[in-house]
Amino acid sequence: MKHWNARGNAILIAKALLDSNVIVAAVAEIHEHYAPSAALFFGQRTMRLAVAVHSYAEAYSTLTRRGDHAPFRFKGEEAWAALERIAALTDLIGLTPAQTFGSMRTFAQGGGIGPRLYDRLVGEAAVAHELPTIVTWNVRHMRSLFPTLDVVTPAEYARAS
Repeated sequence: MKHWNARGNAILIAKALLDSNVIVAAVAEIHEHYAPSAALFFGQRTMRLAVAVHSYAEAYSTLTRRGDHAPFRFKGEEAWAALERIAALTDLIGLTPAQTFGSMRTFAQGGGIGPRLYDRLVGEAAVAHELPTIVTWNVRHMRSLFPTLDVVTPAEYARAS
């Protein structure tokens, strides 16, 4: 994420962008990846992380989903409180409306379908904010979309930081 110093020069604060699946795993104790994901936020933190604004919407939807394929079933207020805890520890970034629409167009024209669109938007946010690393549990999918970025799991990122 870009911030500006007193001389007007851009400085990068966050070193990596988190995927929504890391956020979900960090707040849902029953998630198989809870411990390494939560450690990014609640352990000994020396790293600065960013989250794309649309990833919070995706995480909220996942946490509050109902039906047969809904493992977490958070109440709305529980999900929101959990996401606010994460937001307080991260930098919020996003794409402009034009960048979002352009990313969707590129995805569609390339034959993309379904929820991989969200991976595309995460990667585009990393590129737009010059973040060299994406932290995700969906490494294979993200690497296929963004081969020039460093794509790692939370455990790999924590070891390297």
